[in-house]
Amino acid sequence: MANQVSLLDELRTQYEAARESPHEHADVPGFQEIDKQLRKAYRWLEKAFAYLDGLKPPIDHRFDLGHGLVFAAPRFEQGFVGQHEQRIVGYPVLDEINISYSIVATSPLTIEVASGSAAAAEKVLDDAGLQYTAHRVEDQGGVVRKCAIVVPPTIPAAISFRADYRTGLVQISLLNVDRLDRVSLAFPSAAIDEPVLEDLVRLVLGRSAAFLRRAPLVGVPGQIG
Repeated sequence: MANQVSLLDELRTQYEAARESPHEHADVPGFQEIDKQLRKAYRWLEKAFAYLDGLKPPIDHRFDLGHGLVFAAPRFEQGFVGQHEQRIVGYPVLDEINISYSIVATSPLTIEVASGSAAAAEKVLDDAGLQYTAHRVEDQGGVVRKCAIVVPPTIPAAISFRADYRTGLVQISLLNVDRLDRVSLAFPSAAIDEPVLEDLVRLVLGRSAAFLRRAPLVGVPGQIG
């Protein structure tokens, strides 16, 4: 009878093979290298957004709803940096960094649209994640002719890092960061270094758009307005 390999030996062999070459492509970093890069980025971002929480600096971006409606004098209000882990061959690795923060303006916006255009206007606001209240305005005959929509002066914004350990790519998605819009960029994990993170924070504050030129876009962003 041929010698049978024990289950423990079989698992050990698979584990060691996965640690040495967990990816199909030789140029993809090992999962521990990717995890190390993301954890370093997480610690840096956690400190940076803690400072922004305390400073509440102005944001030099134009958040435009269209039709001449622009949030005035936006400022950073409050932020939170979180993380998510998964396991690769029993080893906990970071696969997501999630940043959520709020931007405040000086006053709410009021939008008046024809009643037939109300649904389209509300969809624009929903896509941007904006809160609002809508009031249908009737004429003297009781017929709804227009809709008044009031948007509070708060803009929710978000940044997410999602790592693909098979390809070694990190997708960074932005929501309402430099405009009322969604966009994603794909970075090699090794490129997520301090200069990239600095450019990201500069983009948040409106000091530079260099971050958007550092990597290719993923898909086609859906512009709002």
